[in-house]
Amino acid sequence: MNAVKKLGKAAAFPLWKRFRWRIEQVTDERFGPRFEQLHRELADLRGELHAVRDELNGLRGHADHRADELDGHFRWHDDELRRLAAHVAAIEPRLATLEKPAGNAKAVPDVDEARAEHARVRARTSAVAQYEERLARVEEALTRNGGGD
Repeated sequence: MNAVKKLGKAAAFPLWKRFRWRIEQVTDERFGPRFEQLHRELADLRGELHAVRDELNGLRGHADHRADELDGHFRWHDDELRRLAAHVAAIEPRLATLEKPAGNAKAVPDVDEARAEHARVRARTSAVAQYEERLARVEEALTRNGGGD
């Protein structure tokens, strides 16, 4: 270390030692209340953050419950659609044989009855498909709003 630095340190250290307590005292007097206010505001914000986090966790639990419930409905409708598809597949060959009248008068009412039953099954299948579409839109909305756990 050169002589000037040593002289500067030797002269400045006693001055710093003497004035340091006064500088800290003035700093505490001027900025102490503001620091305390900032600490209180920070504590309030932390409390609000915890409240919002708890509310969000509650909403997430509700959304998960609803998604599970909708999944159950979707599975039920999917099973119903499979069951109805089997019925339709069984009716179609019967309808094909009835559409070819063998010369008896009974075939025409049977064809009309089979067509009516087929129309009812198609209506049910259409209703199930519409409901599945609605479920898909609800699931998509839940996924978009939920943020993707």
